[in-house]
Amino acid sequence: MLNIRFLKIVCVLCAIALAASACSRSADKEASSALLTTEGLLQYVPADTPYAFVMAEPMPEDVLDKMRPHIDSILASYRHVLELVIGEQTGESGEDPENAARVAQFSSVAAEFLNLMSIEGLRNAGLSLKSRSAFYGVGLLPVLRVELIDVEAFEATIARLEEKIGDAMSVASIDGQSYRYLAAAEARLIIAVIDGYLLVTVVPTALSSEQLSVALGLTLPEQNIAAAGVLDEFANEYGYTGHVLGFLDIERLVAIFLDHQPGMNAELLELMDYDGSTLSDVCRAEIREMSGIMPRIVTGYTEISVTNIRSHAIFEIRNDIATGLATLAAAVPGLGKDHGGLFSLGMSLDLLAARDFYIARLDALEADPYECELFAELQDGVAKGREALNQPIPPIAYGIKGFLAVVDKIEGFDIAKQQPPTDVDMRVLVAIDNAEGLLAMGTMFSPELAALNLQPDAKPVKFEVPQAASQFGAAYIGMTENALGIAVGSNAESGLADLLLETASEPPPILSMRMDAGRYYDFLGESMSAGNVGETADGQSVEMPPEVLEAMSDAMTEAGKMFDRMSIDIFLTERGIEFPTTMTLRD
Repeated sequence: MLNIRFLKIVCVLCAIALAASACSRSADKEASSALLTTEGLLQYVPADTPYAFVMAEPMPEDVLDKMRPHIDSILASYRHVLELVIGEQTGESGEDPENAARVAQFSSVAAEFLNLMSIEGLRNAGLSLKSRSAFYGVGLLPVLRVELIDVEAFEATIARLEEKIGDAMSVASIDGQSYRYLAAAEARLIIAVIDGYLLVTVVPTALSSEQLSVALGLTLPEQNIAAAGVLDEFANEYGYTGHVLGFLDIERLVAIFLDHQPGMNAELLELMDYDGSTLSDVCRAEIREMSGIMPRIVTGYTEISVTNIRSHAIFEIRNDIATGLATLAAAVPGLGKDHGGLFSLGMSLDLLAARDFYIARLDALEADPYECELFAELQDGVAKGREALNQPIPPIAYGIKGFLAVVDKIEGFDIAKQQPPTDVDMRVLVAIDNAEGLLAMGTMFSPELAALNLQPDAKPVKFEVPQAASQFGAAYIGMTENALGIAVGSNAESGLADLLLETASEPPPILSMRMDAGRYYDFLGESMSAGNVGETADGQSVEMPPEVLEAMSDAMTEAGKMFDRMSIDIFLTERGIEFPTTMTLRD
C-alpha cells in the first residue's frame, strides 16, 4: 500500500521535474550547436530512437527575468489551493487515532510537495527552470532524463519523502551504479541519479542486466542523436531552435513490430509475447505502406523572446497526398490575420477540391486495393464512399469557401449564473463565389432583407431586426462579389466594411484563431471569483469553496498579466499539416 502511495508521489515529482525543464524554452536562431553536441544530455539518446522530446538549451536570462514573477505568483496560487484541500482533509480526521495518524502522515508528505510550488522550492530540490531535459525511447522503452543543478539537494528531497512516508524505496545496483525502484508484478519504476541527471524509466522486471545498463545510459548507444544530426536536420528544415524540439517517427515505430529486432526491442517484444512472424507478407508490406502516409510528426519552438513565444508542429504527409491536401484551403477575406478584439475564429474549405481529392483517394484504393485482412473494412468503404458522392448537394454549396467571425467585445456574460451577454460587438463573414446568389436565397425568407437593395460594393446597410435590436441594437449587412457579412454592436458599420475589404492570406489557412490571451485569462478568473460551480460524477452541481475559487481566480488573473495575444493556424501544405502558434507576452 505504501509503495503505491510512493509511486503516485514519485510520479508527481517527476512531472514537476519535467514541468520545470519545460519552462526552459528559448529561441534565438543559433541553437544548432546544442543539437550537435555529442557530450552531455544528447549522448544518451540513441540515433535510431522512434521518439524524442528534447530541451537542449536553457531559457535566456532576460526571458526568465520577465516571466519569473508571474510563474512564482501562479505557483503560489496553486500552492494555496493545495493548502486549502489539505486543510480540509486534516479537518475531517475525527477522533480515530489510526485515521488521525494517516492524516498526519499525509499532511507531512503534502507539505514537502508544497515546498516545491515555487521557483525557490524547485531550486532547493535540485531542479531549475533552466534545466535541460530529454524524453526519448531506447527502442520502445521510455526514458526521462532531467538535468539537476544540485544532486545532493535532490537526494535529500527524496530522503525526506521516504522518511515522511515511512517506507523507503528498494535499492539495487548495476555496473557499480545504484538506483532506486518501485516494483510491481512485471515491471519496475526506476528512479536514479546518474551523471548529474535525474533518470526515470519503467522496465520489465525480467529485463536482462545488459539491456538495463543500456536503458540507464551506463552503456551508451553506438551512435547518439547528436552525432547523427537528426535534431539539427529538423531544426534546419523547419526553423526550430535547440530549446524545444521533438518528433515521433511513425515509420520507425511500426518497423519495430514488423522487422526482426536486436537488443532492447527483441527482449521487450518477447516479454510482451508479441510475434510479428504471424503477419503475412502482404499485411507486412501494406502496414509499412500505411505508415508511410504520415511518416513523422515533428514539433519545436521557433522563438522564445521577451516579446513572443512561437512554436510549430507538422504532421508530415506523403508527397502525393500532401499535394492533394494543399488544394483544399480557400481564400477567405481576413482569415489568418489579427483583427484585434477579444477573439476571431474562421476556416476555409474548397468543397469542389475536397470532392476531387476524395475521388482520387477512392480511385487509388480501387486501382490498388488492400489485400490484407486487417484493412478489409477500409477497402469495403470504397463502395460506400461512391454512394455518398452520388447524394445531391445544392450547387451553391460548392461555392462556399469558408467563414470568419470576429468578436470585439462581450459584456454581461456570466457562466455561473447562465446569463447571456448583454452587449456584443461582433462581425461574421461568409466567403462564397456567388454572394448575390446566397443573398437572393435569404430574401426568399425575409421581406426586410429584400427591401435593403444590397449591392456588392462592401458598403454596409442598416438592417433592423426586432429580435436582436432589443438586445444588441441594429445590425449591418454588407456584400462584395465573393463575401457576405453581418455585424452588430457599436462599431458594426465601419468594422464590417473593413472586414469585407480585407484581402485573403497567402497561403490561406484551413483554420485560424486569434485571441486576446490576457482578457481570456481575466475572463476565466472573473468567472471563478463569481462562484462558478463544478459537477459531480453523476452530473449534480456542486459549489467549490470560495477560498479555492479565489485562489484559482488569482492564478488565472496572473496568467493574464503574462500574455497578451495568442494565435493558432492550420495550413495544408505540400509538406503536410502544419500548426504554427504564437503567444505574445505583455510588456
